[in-house]
Amino acid sequence: MAGAERELVERAAAGDVEAFGELVRAYEHRVASVLYRLLDDRRDVEEATQDVFVQAWRHLGRFRGDAQLFTWLYRIAVNEALMRRRRKRPDVHELDERLPAPPDPEPGLQDVLIRELAALPFEYRAAVVLRDVEGLTNAEVAEALGVSVAAAKSRIHRGRMQIRDALARWDQA
Repeated sequence: MAGAERELVERAAAGDVEAFGELVRAYEHRVASVLYRLLDDRRDVEEATQDVFVQAWRHLGRFRGDAQLFTWLYRIAVNEALMRRRRKRPDVHELDERLPAPPDPEPGLQDVLIRELAALPFEYRAAVVLRDVEGLTNAEVAEALGVSVAAAKSRIHRGRMQIRDALARWDQA
């Protein structure tokens, strides 16, 4: 962790609200970006982003500084997204929205990628988003997800393979 960031973390852990505000401003967009790719509802993303930073504020004293701050925040974000997905009870309206939309006459590559990323099982989607979208290392993905490096690599690989297969089908269509 860089010296300036470490100082902000120490000040925030000691109760300095302004220092914590600087940390929030530095990481809010990246945390929201991850949550946007993990959750289906924009309102959930906004609420979850706030909840991540509330949890970070409450538990900042537990942050040991062994890892990067953003890895610690991503772990909180992934856990928050997972809890929200588990708590959410689908109703009839949500099930209708989740039915596959009729395919576009000629969806573009970006449309296919976004659709297939959203269709991945949560554990694969989280790993692929953290690795390929956010640019974390395999070790950072493992730490953020609370799994071994081998498990993180496996999830990344399986998610990529599912996307690759979908792209192959799209390319042949």
